[in-house]
Amino acid sequence: MEDADQPVRDTTIRGTIKETVRYALWGKGAGRCTICNHRLFGEEHTYLHSINAAEAAHIRGATGTAGSPRGVIQGEPDDLDREAEENLLLLCHTCHKMIDDKAHVAFFTAPKLRELKARHESRVERVTEDGGLTRTAVIRVGSDVRGSFSMASRREVADTVIAHDYLGLVDSQRSGQFVCELSGEAIDDGYWDMAGSMIRRTLSQVRQAVADDEITHISVFAIAPIPALVLLGAELDDKVDTRLWQKHRGAGWSYPSQGSPVSFALERSSQASRDEGRDATDVVLICSLSAEVDTARLPTDLADVPVFTLRPDGITPTPTLLEHEDTLMAFGKSFRDMLGAAEQAYPGAGRWHLIGALPVAAAVEAGRAFMRETQPPVAVYQRTVDGAYEAVLLINQQGRDTSANDPKASRP
Repeated sequence: MEDADQPVRDTTIRGTIKETVRYALWGKGAGRCTICNHRLFGEEHTYLHSINAAEAAHIRGATGTAGSPRGVIQGEPDDLDREAEENLLLLCHTCHKMIDDKAHVAFFTAPKLRELKARHESRVERVTEDGGLTRTAVIRVGSDVRGSFSMASRREVADTVIAHDYLGLVDSQRSGQFVCELSGEAIDDGYWDMAGSMIRRTLSQVRQAVADDEITHISVFAIAPIPALVLLGAELDDKVDTRLWQKHRGAGWSYPSQGSPVSFALERSSQASRDEGRDATDVVLICSLSAEVDTARLPTDLADVPVFTLRPDGITPTPTLLEHEDTLMAFGKSFRDMLGAAEQAYPGAGRWHLIGALPVAAAVEAGRAFMRETQPPVAVYQRTVDGAYEAVLLINQQGRDTSANDPKASRP
């Protein structure tokens, strides 16, 4: 029951916002402008301290007068607490000025501002709620691409993982961000030794964090030559949930999900079909996804080797093949099926040879498919400047007696 002695507020006089209300407004808004999301504290500095650029703006006007923006609204009561947190927005100066401008008041109605406030505070709650997002450790690999260094930026990573309900832990080496920068060109002397060493060192740190239960999910953002990406996949721990992101031209790293997912078809060369079941020391594995692999440019010593080829079913290979993450999943399954077919047909093979024209995520996924203890070493090939294919890395060696790390060494 309302106290008869309680004085009625004069709504023509501007009230005072309590400190507790300001704290609540800051907390729910995460220190960012409700409309433009600009960070409101700490980006500008005086000589002595950071500047607080936040302003508390009223949804219903600060006073119940015609001159106050949204001060009087037909059909809504005037006796509300205008300094309550529910009636306030955390805004930057520019947005505060905009919503109260006479030219814009008709657009920024009270219901519209309440909707913006609810949407912003809901997003803050979703991002910060304990257990609401999956914590993911980010692996970023970058390299020189046509003379310019390329790597997913922190902003690109953050935008991608948050949009898919992940929390990217990027503050320290052990708690979340693992960076591998492959400098130089693939044609440089010693490049592949350097690349292999750096990738293995980075993934060793990841495995240690996994062993210490610091990581339960991994997100991979990688730009590198195909052999380096295959090695990255081979070195990833297969016991941890991992999501591979694909760089899309002009569309960030998220999968656009346009069109329908693509399936894959396995082809065997006449040599492979004819010699199945016989002993073979070598098997060639070809993946033509982003372009056709020109088999005429393979090394001459692979001319009579059985060949298994994986390609998109019914469509031409294209660099934009991975529009759907389901396509990546389908490729992973089909690639493993190809390995199984090669292993069944030639159980005594001492070395496989992987030649691929692959999107970055597919190259990493291919590396993840190899089983170290049961399948032969794999020589991974890079296309040279003259269009030929050259073995540059040897992976999947663990548990086997191989001659050396040199992929071009004599084969069993």
